[in-house]
Amino acid sequence: MPTSISIGFSQDPDPPNAILQACVQVKNQLKAADTDLVILFASPQYVVPEVQDVITRTLKPKHLVGSSTGGIILSNGVANRGIAIVGINSDDMNFGVSAIKDIDNQDMHYTGFDLARKAAQDLNSSHREAFITFSQGLEKNSSPFIRGVREVLGGGFPVLGAISSDDFKYKRLSQFYQDQILHHSVVGLLLGGAFHLALGCRHSFKPLGKPRTITRVEGHIIRTIDDRPAVEIYKHFLGTEAEGLKNTALNSYAAMYPLGSYLEESRQYLLRNIIDILDDGSIVCHEGILQGAEVHLMISNKESCRNSAVEAAESVKASLADRPAKLILIFESLARHKILGRSAFNEIQAIKNVLGNSTPIAGMCSYGEIGPFGTLDNIKNIYLHNESILIMAIA
Repeated sequence: MPTSISIGFSQDPDPPNAILQACVQVKNQLKAADTDLVILFASPQYVVPEVQDVITRTLKPKHLVGSSTGGIILSNGVANRGIAIVGINSDDMNFGVSAIKDIDNQDMHYTGFDLARKAAQDLNSSHREAFITFSQGLEKNSSPFIRGVREVLGGGFPVLGAISSDDFKYKRLSQFYQDQILHHSVVGLLLGGAFHLALGCRHSFKPLGKPRTITRVEGHIIRTIDDRPAVEIYKHFLGTEAEGLKNTALNSYAAMYPLGSYLEESRQYLLRNIIDILDDGSIVCHEGILQGAEVHLMISNKESCRNSAVEAAESVKASLADRPAKLILIFESLARHKILGRSAFNEIQAIKNVLGNSTPIAGMCSYGEIGPFGTLDNIKNIYLHNESILIMAIA
C-alpha cells in the first residue's frame, strides 16, 4: 500500500460533532478500517473527554499524538478554533510513539532519553528518520532534553517539535497520546521507513540598537542586563509603552518584542520570548540565555514574516529536488500569527506558491519550535526557537 494521507477539519460548535465530522472526512479519504498514525491539533474548546473515544471508534488509530493550539494551520489559512486530524496509512513509513507524564519536576535529560527509548521500542524498526515532540514544560529546560533524545537516536539525529499553546492565557494546554489527554507532559513520534524529510526553519526578526550584556541570570530568569534591571532594555526602546508590559506580558503584545542572542556557529539570532516581568524588573523567558551573552531587543513586521516563510519553503523545495511532497507539516510561533493577523492566509498561500497547491498542509501555532537553524544541513545543533516558522515536508 502506497502512503495515503488525509486531513479532516471541523469547527462545529458542538465539540463531539466536530470531532466526528473531522474523523469521517479522514476515513472517507483513506478508505481503510484502521489508521496507522493520527496527528491531532485542537483548540482548547475542542479538548474534551469525548475526543479520544470518537477517534478510537471511528479511525481505530494504531498510533496517536498531538497537541492543543491557539491556531490550526491548514491549506486555506489559520483557524483560531476547531479540530484538525491528520491520518496516515503507509507501507513505506513506520511509527513509534511514547509519552512521559508530569515532567515539571523531572530531570529533563532523563526525560528525553526515556521518551526516545520508548518510542524506539514502539517503532520496532532499525531505520529511523526523525523524532517529533509535542510538550508542555519542556520550554523551560530544552537543552538537556534534546541531548537525552540524541543519546538514544544519535548525535546528528533530527529532533523537531512544538510547544503546546492556547490563546496566550497559558491555562488550557494539552498533549494527546493514544487514548489519553495529558497535561505538563511530553509526547514523542519517531518516524522511520523509506521516505525523504525536507526542512526549513526561519524567523523574521531584526536587532534594534547596540548589543547589551546579560550580567546576571538564574535559569530562565534574566535578572540584570548591563548591571541594570533587565526590563530597562524595554523601557529604553518602548518608552511609556514598556510600563504596560508587566500587565500584558502573557499576551501577544509582549511577544512582539523578543530578545535575541547572536550565535556565532549558526550566524543567526536565537530568539527568546518574555513570559513575565517580576516586581524587581527581572524578565522571565521561555528558556534562559547564558550569563555574559550579548542580546538585542528584536522587532519584525508582516512583510518580514511573509518573506521568512517563503525562505523556509524555498529551503524545503531545494531539499526535495524533484520529489513531490506527500505532506507538509508547519509549526509556527503563535506570536508570528498575531503579527500577521488577517494576512496569515497570505503567508500560507506564499508557502503553497513555492511548494505546490495540491500538497496537504497541516500544523499548529506554538509557544516554541524545536529544530535546527535553516535546514537539515545544520542538524548538528538543535535549539528551542521562539518566533520562528518550521516547515517540514515528507516525500
